[in-house]
Parts: sequence; structure tokens; C-alpha cells
Amino acid sequence: MIHYRRILELHNEGISLRGIAASTGNYCQKVTEIIQLAKKKGLSCPLEDEMTNQWIEDFIFPEKALEASGRHPLNFDRIHAELSKPNVTLSPSSRI
Repeated sequence: MIHYRRILELHNEGISLRGIAASTGNYCQKVTEIIQLAKKKGLSCPLEDEMTNQWIEDFIFPEKALEASGRHPLNFDRIHAELSKPNVTLSPSSRI
């Protein structure tokens, strides 16, 4: 389990990435990724009480919530490529 809140709090206190990784049990790369995404999304300390680990994970990684629900975003580039193939049409087939 990743302790997002603890990672951000330790980073705010000035602890090194290695120190954060050692105290939370995560890899340095994961700690760095979490800190960079939090900065990019404007999430900074002090964190409010309702900002739990689950809330922070959903905020930083919204695609994980989509995957967990079984729904995936549409890949419009792939759809466009498929529809641009010869003999592909959106109209119903007359040969049923």
C-alpha cells in the first residue's frame, strides 16, 4: 500500500527522496512520480483532513479509478483509423 499523504508530508518537511522511500517502503521512482504529479496538479501541504490516501490517489491518478470501474476511455485515434479503412461504413448493412 502506498501512503500518499505520508509521502507528501515528509517531502514538505524536507526529507530526502531516499529517506521518504525508506520510511514508507516504496521505491524512489514511485516517490518521485507521486511528488511530481502532486506538484503538477497543484496539491501541496498542509493537507486537509478529508484528503485521505484514497482521495489523493484518485486525484493524482484518475485513470486508476476508471480502470477499477471496468470502463476505459475511448481511443479516438484507433477508432478513426478503423473507420478510415476501405469498405467500412457506419450505415447498417443491407446484406443481413
